Amino acid sequence: MLRNRVVWGIILLSFFSSVCYASGDFGCGLPRGSIFFRSHDHCNSVPFLSPSNDSRLNLELLLIDAGKLTGTLELSTDHTLTPELTQLLVPFDLDNWQLREPGSGRAAETADAESAANASDTAQGGGSRCNSAGEGEEAFSTAVNAANGLTKEEAAALIAARGALKPNCDAKTNAEWKAPEAIRSRQGREFADYIAGANAFYGGDFAAALESFNALKNSPNSWLKETSRYMVGRTLLNSAQRKAFGEWGEFLQAKVDKENVKGAEDAFDAYLENFPHGLYTVSARGLLRRVYWLDDDKARLAEAFDRALSAAGKDENNVTVLELVQEAEAKLLDSLTADQIQSPQFLTILDLMSMRTLEPATPGAPVAAGLTLADLEAQKDKFAARPELYQYLLATYHVYVDNKPDLALALLPALSGSRLSYFAFSQQTLRVLAMDASKQYDQERKLLLQMLPLASLPQEPEQVQLALAMLEVRTAHADRIFAADSAVREKAIRALVVEYIASAEMLRQRIKDPKESADIVDAALYSLLYKELIHGKYQAFQADLALVPAHPSEALAPFVAGGGDSSEGYHCPAMRAVASKLQREGNDAQSLNCVGELVRVHDVRYGQGLLPPTSDLGGSDSLFPGMEFSRMDGYLKVIADKQADGEARAYALYRAVECYAPAGYNECGKQDIPKGTRKAWFQMLHKEYPTSNWTALLKYYW
Repeated sequence: MLRNRVVWGIILLSFFSSVCYASGDFGCGLPRGSIFFRSHDHCNSVPFLSPSNDSRLNLELLLIDAGKLTGTLELSTDHTLTPELTQLLVPFDLDNWQLREPGSGRAAETADAESAANASDTAQGGGSRCNSAGEGEEAFSTAVNAANGLTKEEAAALIAARGALKPNCDAKTNAEWKAPEAIRSRQGREFADYIAGANAFYGGDFAAALESFNALKNSPNSWLKETSRYMVGRTLLNSAQRKAFGEWGEFLQAKVDKENVKGAEDAFDAYLENFPHGLYTVSARGLLRRVYWLDDDKARLAEAFDRALSAAGKDENNVTVLELVQEAEAKLLDSLTADQIQSPQFLTILDLMSMRTLEPATPGAPVAAGLTLADLEAQKDKFAARPELYQYLLATYHVYVDNKPDLALALLPALSGSRLSYFAFSQQTLRVLAMDASKQYDQERKLLLQMLPLASLPQEPEQVQLALAMLEVRTAHADRIFAADSAVREKAIRALVVEYIASAEMLRQRIKDPKESADIVDAALYSLLYKELIHGKYQAFQADLALVPAHPSEALAPFVAGGGDSSEGYHCPAMRAVASKLQREGNDAQSLNCVGELVRVHDVRYGQGLLPPTSDLGGSDSLFPGMEFSRMDGYLKVIADKQADGEARAYALYRAVECYAPAGYNECGKQDIPKGTRKAWFQMLHKEYPTSNWTALLKYYW
């Protein structure tokens, strides 16, 4: 199933804003360079059982291990964005997680995604009982044609009468139905009574429908006997829920008719006892899940889902595994408490959800979760059949909640030499996180390197490489990431280190390495030149311009362009001349403005405009020293220089005010300039430079 939301198939340009690192109304932005998240994060899903994952993903990982699903990540490319480097594959946007059911022969794409969504909608009270009308007509015709004792005239009249029904489950009154006059035999009348019951059922007259179907429960015709007993259950079920949904489809538990729920349960149980391999056995089992849901019986509902999910596939469940996952999310997990169920599988999912927390105020401090250790320990007996899940949950609690990593390590198995299932991968990932929290960095590195050849399921290798890169940076060994024998081969991970962490010498090594990918070389060269320019390394900038190829990429071209007027007419020489003059005169006004023009006109590429969170790869201290730069920094220097060239100072005043247009906040840096100061700049420009082009352009301040 490809969960269809807006997806980002490439790294966004970093100048967009910090929302690139979060989920928004229009999809997910950049994935974060981390695998450890305490709170739920749809946009940063990870391929191990984690509190931060969507509950469906955690369930799907268990089902993949059980052989019920296979999963892979599928990214789409948005060609409206500039493709600089591919995005991280871990973490990932859950909407890009595509699932396949073994034996289906095809990916479960849009059609199945819609089917699963419909299953969720029906579980919440949407959908219609009229959906079965078409299949019912076909089954009725088959039964009539197979019946003994019906004349051809009767059979034709009955089939025509059933086909003439036009079920409308939204109608307020039931359309009146009369049996065809050609029906004379007893069996013919029973089939006619069945049509009357079906008409009443689809029309919402459940009392009349129940009367018709009950009258046929002992029919000598085997199809009528079996089908009517099944329809008694369906009728009582629909009657039980008819007032249970509000105007907007919201479920109203108090409005459920419990007497009819009990009647429906008894009817389906009786049907399954009498017809264990009947025409509607699979459907009856599925409808019993709905019975348990309407009756708020979470224990039996969880057991029913366990049975359904352990079955072979759609032939035994009448729905796909993916539809069952959606149904479980909507019917069970949405309002479940641990004391309501016995299922180890669903307790695992629920407990992981209950361990979601916020980051502690003090690093390493315990945090408040919806689950206490005492709560978890009280569940031990429920995991008697799956003790490994219980041990995993205890270890997760010690890593994510109470910060006792040594206790977690004592609970988790050592790495075996076998291929890592998602559960085994989860266990080893917890060991990695616990070692990291307890600063056992050598052991952590050893474990990650041992895991890599065993991590073969989708997204496992990428996660191991990300964790290893984070560890190398944290332990001051970022250079290992680019060693010839480095285990970190994922381009997006290496790119993050190049963009945010690498020293000048490491960047030069990437640029000169003939085996390095062209994308990484471009990112390294851009990062090197940009940082040298804004950090005041003007001599080095001029020297490293020699590294730019004869035919540079679009991102690199501005560094070697010959200079000229900007779109609004401000003249800048080539950046080599700008750097040369700044080397001689550190605060030359025109040159400072031209550095700002490079950023303004050509945007900021390759992660140079926005730092990730400090906990993520790329968010730690850079090995390239220098002060953080913004365009406003340069404008403020020029404005403060009363001896600056008038044209340059006028342009700086104009641009500094424009930084707040039209939103009223600084789009050129982090400074919070009072509105009174911006007004003073506006007045200064108009008073001191009345004939400047920039004065004529600036009619307002914000």
